[in-house]
Formats: sequence, C-alpha cells, structure tokens
Amino acid sequence: MADQRKNSPRRPTSRRSAPGGATGRVGDRASRAAAGSRVSAARPAASKASTSTKKGSAGSAQRSASAKAPRQKKSSGGGRPPVNLWPRRIITGLGLILILALIVWGIVAGIRAIVGAVSADPAPQSSPQSAVQSGAVDASGYTLKGGQEATADGLLTDGTTIDIPTCLDRDITVTAKASATSSGSAMPVTLTLENRGSVACSTSLSRFGLQISTGDLQVYNSAKCGEGQQSSTTLLLRPGATWTGALRWDGYVYTNGCTTPAGGASAASAGTYKVAVTMGTREVGSTVVDVTPAPTPAPQSGAQSGAQSGTQSGR
Repeated sequence: MADQRKNSPRRPTSRRSAPGGATGRVGDRASRAAAGSRVSAARPAASKASTSTKKGSAGSAQRSASAKAPRQKKSSGGGRPPVNLWPRRIITGLGLILILALIVWGIVAGIRAIVGAVSADPAPQSSPQSAVQSGAVDASGYTLKGGQEATADGLLTDGTTIDIPTCLDRDITVTAKASATSSGSAMPVTLTLENRGSVACSTSLSRFGLQISTGDLQVYNSAKCGEGQQSSTTLLLRPGATWTGALRWDGYVYTNGCTTPAGGASAASAGTYKVAVTMGTREVGSTVVDVTPAPTPAPQSGAQSGAQSGTQSGR
C-alpha cells in the first residue's frame, strides 16, 4: 500500500480549515484510517481471488491434461495394433491341401474299384503250376486244366507232362502260291503255314480247303468233295515255325464245286482264276493265276505217210 501510495499521483486536496484546527486533524485521521481498512480488506479478497484463480487454472490444466492424455496415447499408438494373418493363411492352406488329397484319394479309389470289378486280381499262389485254375483261359488263348501252364513247348501239366494242343485259328497264317497252267492240266497250289502264337501246337491239311473260281462261277471246292480228299497228316508247329505243302486242282470244271456233270467234266477254259485257301468257312489266303489255252497237238507225220503209201500200193 505504501508503494501504491508512493506511485499514485497525489490529488490536490483542499483542506478546509474547520474552526478549531483540532477538528480538522481528527477528520483527516479518520479518512486515513478508512482508506487503510479498505486496503486491508482488499488484500484478502485479492489473495482469495488469486488463490481461486490459481486453483481454477490448476484444475483446468489437469482437465486439459487428462483430456489430452487419451488423444496423445491414441495418436502415439496409431490406432488398433496390426493383426498377424499368417496363422489364418497357414490354416486355410492346410485345409485346401487336405481337401485336394481327399479328392485325389476318392478318384484313385473309384478307379481301383472299377478295375477290380472288370478284372479281379489273381490271388497269389505258391508255384506256377498252382497259379492256373481249372478251365481258365490263359493269355495265349488256350483253356488250361488244373495244374497246367502254357509254354513254348506246349501245355505243361504238373511240371512233367507236355500236351500239344490244336492250333488256334488266330495263330495260323496261310500263304498260297500257284503258277500259270494250260487248260486241262493240273494246278498245284503251294501252301505255307506259320504259327504266330506263343505255344507249340498241331494242325492238319484236312482243316484247309481249296476253292477255284472265275468271276461268279465256282469251278472247284475241295470242302464239298467229302472227307479223304486232303491229307490228314498231323503237322507240329512250334512258335514262329513254318510248314510248306501243296494242294491240287486237276484243272476241270465241276458242278456244285465237286460233282462231275453228266457226260463228264470238261477242262477249264483259258482265262484268269482266283485260287483261295480256306480254314473251315473262313478264307485265310488267296492268289490269282492264268489258265492258258491248251497246246495244239502236232500232226502225226508217220501215220499220214503210212496212209499215203498204202493208197499207192493199192492202185
């Protein structure tokens, strides 16, 4: 207060002199005391105001700090923490692999079931002899009895006995060759048989027939001549082996393939003829040959001279 009083400009005071100078002094003192009381009363108020101001500013600072704290934490953290996606990816990949494995397994199982239904796997056997059941058809095409095995030497029974089966038609290839001949002359046909199978087998010429035709006319068919026209000799053929023989046509024309017409058979006329070899009813080989005209007989000079000499002597 002293400083305020020092620094504050002094107002000119007009003192009125009251009568009796003591009264003036008393009034002056009273005004000073009143001013001092006002100043002392103003100090507590100012201190209270400053204290409340400090408290308010501290509270507001705390509130602002508490309000800013979450914001600073949120801004410093950058939102939610990043999620690790690798576990999900690994689980998804394993699931896909498992599904694919199940699909592949199902396909393989289905194929095995179909194959098993079409051809059942043979049961394991202790030896080759017991591997074949009675009446089973071997890969070679032959029907095997119990204990038999198909070999290149034939059908092996119990490892001791060899049986030679009749050759299968599918295993025999036939080649026919013939040369040109003259009308009325016999025509031999060369026949070659080959075993293309894997088992030794036997066959006979009686299984094969010879057919001769020209155009739509059949002039000879050995199959219609009855038994005994071809040789019944047994032929043994190993795998890959061949046999060569001959069939024969006498060169004459027959009715119905093998029937001699009334008045006798006539010689085949000159022309082109097809020569076919049959096995049963199936044609297995063929060739084409020419039949040439029969040669003109030479004149008999001795007979003519004898006739002329006899005529002259008779004269």
